[in-house]
Amino acid sequence: MEGAGPRWFVVSTKVRREQFAQEQLARRGVETFLPRIVEPTRLVGKPAVAPLFPSYLFVHIHLEEQYRDVVWTPGVRRFIGFGALPVPLDDGVVDFLQVRTGAEGILRIVPVFKPGDVVRVKYGLFEGLIGIIEHPGCGRGRVRVLMELLRRQTRVELPEHIIERVSA
Repeated sequence: MEGAGPRWFVVSTKVRREQFAQEQLARRGVETFLPRIVEPTRLVGKPAVAPLFPSYLFVHIHLEEQYRDVVWTPGVRRFIGFGALPVPLDDGVVDFLQVRTGAEGILRIVPVFKPGDVVRVKYGLFEGLIGIIEHPGCGRGRVRVLMELLRRQTRVELPEHIIERVSA
C-alpha cells in the first residue's frame, strides 16, 4: 500500500454489532472510529444513540501489519474496497467526521425550526398554507405543525424539507 503510516479503512460489521466489533478491535490494539448520531424516539426525553453508518466502522491501521488482526476479529465481516483489495480513505473524510462528532463521537443535529416559528408549506398537498411549529423534531426529519384547516387548529406532521420559515 502507498505511504508508510497507518491509513483509515472501512470495515463491514455484523448487523447491530458495531460497538462489539469496536471493543474487540481495541483489545487487539486497533484504533477505531464509530461515529454515532442522536436519533429522536417516540419516548419523550429519551433520544437514542445509533451508528451514523449502520454496520460500518472505521479502522486506522498499517494494512500489511494489521490486516489479519482486523479480518479475524469477532463482529467484523470484511474490509470495504474493490474486490478483495481494501481501499484506504482520504484522511480528510475521517477528520471531517471527527470534528463534527466531538470527543464522544456523537453527531448532534441542531433543529432547523423551533416551537412558535411561522412556516409556509412549499409544495405538496398543503402547498401555500401557513402554520406554526408545535414540535420541531417529532421524528426522522419531520416536524409537527399547527395549521388552520376547516376552521379549526389541526396538528399535521410534515417533512422538514417541504416547509420554510416565513419572515417576520
